This record gives sequence, structure tokens and C-alpha cells, in this order.
Amino acid sequence: MSWPSWSLIALAVALPFAGIPVEGGAEQAGGTIRGLVTVDDIPDPVMVAVDADQAVCGTEVEDRSTLVDPSGGVAYAVIVVKDAAWQTDPPLPEVSNRDCYFEPRVQVAKTGTVVTVTSEDESLHTTHAYDDRARTMFNIAIPIPGMEIQRPVRRPGVVRLECDSHGWMRGWLYVTDDIAGVTGLDGRFEISDVPPGTYQLEIWHERYGGTSQTVTVTAGGQEEVDFTLR
Repeated sequence: MSWPSWSLIALAVALPFAGIPVEGGAEQAGGTIRGLVTVDDIPDPVMVAVDADQAVCGTEVEDRSTLVDPSGGVAYAVIVVKDAAWQTDPPLPEVSNRDCYFEPRVQVAKTGTVVTVTSEDESLHTTHAYDDRARTMFNIAIPIPGMEIQRPVRRPGVVRLECDSHGWMRGWLYVTDDIAGVTGLDGRFEISDVPPGTYQLEIWHERYGGTSQTVTVTAGGQEEVDFTLR
């Protein structure tokens, strides 16, 4: 058989497979979910009197459990893409005791990861972590700034952080096997690298409540989903 004949046979074999997605190729690219989380009624700021370590913390601090910007955007709301596994690991969570607050107040973490706890304040802080069953996961005392202590978070769920020395201090770790993100100070969020498909979006906030929504993600596409909390 001549060489041209062999070329025709090779072409005939290859044609049926043209257009089939290749694992890891462009056809497998994830999409992005973006949106805004708001409330209808903007709350007035609430101040809490400080009764300990006033030289470090001041005489009063803001209650940041409902932090809302002037346009109604809600900070620190968690959006979860149910049944969509992380495609890349999120950043390892780091909790800093800074200016007598936990910073950041809310963050997401993948189940089984390790959280780093540190302090920048010239004051004794504790980072007391409770799981969603109100059981202590760990309780770390940091008497001086600059110390770093690491602890694992092995179980999915909402982890509450409190300081036993300063009652107003509170933070949260949302530990999950599903892709998730947190709104910024303007109430906006963006979750990238979501595999194509149809998902339920669930929303969590420490004080407000919201209703889940359905979204369909396409390869390389951007979907807009907004939430109003009450």
C-alpha cells in the first residue's frame, strides 16, 4: 500500500474522535460565580464598652457582627457551592488577634487543613474554638505578640472563635469540602474555578438569614447571583 493510502486510513481513524473533550483541556475549564449580598435595612453601628485592657483596646469597640456598608452590602457572608469539590486548595486560614479583634472575622477552610493563630497585640488573648456542637476544638493562649501556633480543623462545620479575656471578640471558620467564598466589605463575592454544572448556592451569616439559589455554571462562563438577607 502506498504512503498516501496509509495517510487516508490514519485520518479516517482520527476523525471520529475529533471534538471529544480531553481531560484537563479547555473543555474542562471551570466557570465563575459572582454576586452581591445586601440587606434592605442598614443597621446603625453598635458600640461595646471595654472593661479590660483599655490601654490596648480603647474604651469601646464596634460590634462587627452585622457589618454593612452605606449601600447595604453585607460583609463576611459565606457562599457555598454545594456538592462542588475544591479544584484547588483554598489559602490556609490564618487568624490574627489584632486591635482586639479576630482578623479576618470570617474565612473559609477546607476540611482537614491547618489554621495558624497569632497575635499583634500587647495583651493576653486566647483563641478558643468551638465546633458546631459547642464542643471545644482548641483553646490557645497567646500572651505576647509574634507567637504562631497551628492547629488542625478535621471536621466540616461552622467553627466559632472567642477570646476568653475579651468577651466581644468573635470570629468564624466555615470548614467545608465544597467550594466556598466570603463577601468583602462591600458585600461582593467572586468564586472561580467551579466545574460546569448546576448547583445549589447556600449562604451563611452569623446574624442574618438567606435563601439558597440554583445556578448553572458553564465552562469559562461568569454567572451573576445576588442575595438579600434578613
